[in-house]
Amino acid sequence: MPPLDQLTEVLQAEVARFPRARLSVVKGPDKGAEVVLEGQTVVVGTDESCQLRLKDPSVSRRHFELSGGPGGYRLRDLRSTNGVHLEGVQVMDARLSDKTRLTVGRNELRFEPERHEIQWPLSPHERFGEVIGKSFAMRRLFALLERAAPTDSPVILEGEPGTGKELLARAIHEKSARREGPFVVVDLGASNEALMDSDLFGHDVSTARPVARPGAFEEAEGGTLYLDEVAELSNTLQARLLRALETKEIKRPGQGGTAKVEVRVIASTQKDLEAEVKAGRFREDLFFKLSVFRVRVPPLRERPEDVPQLVRAFEARNKSQQAVSEETVEMLARHDWPGNVRELRNVLERLAAFPDLGAGAIARALGKNLDTTNDESSGAKLRAEMSQQLLSLPYHDAKDRVLESFEKTYLLEHLKAANGVVTRAAQRAGLPRQSYHRMLRRLGVTANDE
Repeated sequence: MPPLDQLTEVLQAEVARFPRARLSVVKGPDKGAEVVLEGQTVVVGTDESCQLRLKDPSVSRRHFELSGGPGGYRLRDLRSTNGVHLEGVQVMDARLSDKTRLTVGRNELRFEPERHEIQWPLSPHERFGEVIGKSFAMRRLFALLERAAPTDSPVILEGEPGTGKELLARAIHEKSARREGPFVVVDLGASNEALMDSDLFGHDVSTARPVARPGAFEEAEGGTLYLDEVAELSNTLQARLLRALETKEIKRPGQGGTAKVEVRVIASTQKDLEAEVKAGRFREDLFFKLSVFRVRVPPLRERPEDVPQLVRAFEARNKSQQAVSEETVEMLARHDWPGNVRELRNVLERLAAFPDLGAGAIARALGKNLDTTNDESSGAKLRAEMSQQLLSLPYHDAKDRVLESFEKTYLLEHLKAANGVVTRAAQRAGLPRQSYHRMLRRLGVTANDE
């Protein structure tokens, strides 16, 4: 298996071109609602986060999405209740390049391309730090981040969990003038307001003689502060964060006075911050302060052409003894990956641990039944195949493999439930934090991976 850095190549710089388009509701309860498509992904539904929000109760919260790319737009039904009908025919996945009519619930929508053409510069590279991808969506992302990284401006990374936002933030830091400084991560999605406050701005560690313990702002001095799930900040902490960014100064807790802070802030969220501003949950002034560069990280389902490359990269990282077959790679590329790259990585780790599992077993584990002639449940089939493989091993080797698989699954599930905070994961598992860290390291897992 070639080294990871040999699995990528420099591509020719080019520009992606596709038409500007308009999606309008022309009949029904939401007549008049519309959105302009300029290459971005637009979700249609009743949820507040949707770019085209409908009020018709027969429409699902996230009904369907349109994503732009060379040649037009791709429509994907997001497992809606009543489906999407294209010119009267229900579709799950379709390419839209010409004027067409859609029916969603009781609404009739019109998709209409315009003559104006959108142009996106694409990076000549197929990787940015540890994140790889040769698709147009990723090369567009890399082009934006390559421009943002050398500056000192704030960046917001928006995207679903598991898309690699923290890896991208770390890569921005490493490609900036602050690369020699610290890179400090604060997970705001796993804390209450008091913990967020102390994590960011410090806290007193003694009641008798107050001593201020530095927060992340001071720890990141001269470097980069990465705020994960920034949309979870309370209104009070949003105001404190805005003041810190504007004055480059924070107020220490207790009698600690004030401290000058010189940091670059990169924030991430799985929510649409613009929608959060419109809903009154996020301060508009803080949004503008943070979003000098506002970048959407595409989910894996929007770039299936990157799956084969990711598979080979994870094979190299896992030091797999047996390469994944082309049949399995093709099947993996057809999966929707609701857990994104993180889910794909976990599947590849399972394949590395049990290399004799075939494409059928992995397909059934992903909910894809490739064998319609057998009524046995997919879970029973998977267990049977795993048991057969274990029986072919010496006792101690089989036992070690089962224990390692159990430990990794158990520890990662608790880490996931704790939103990546090792201290909380250790508490959930009833283990000392140091032991939890040690077990993760032994299994080749770092806390930052989750």
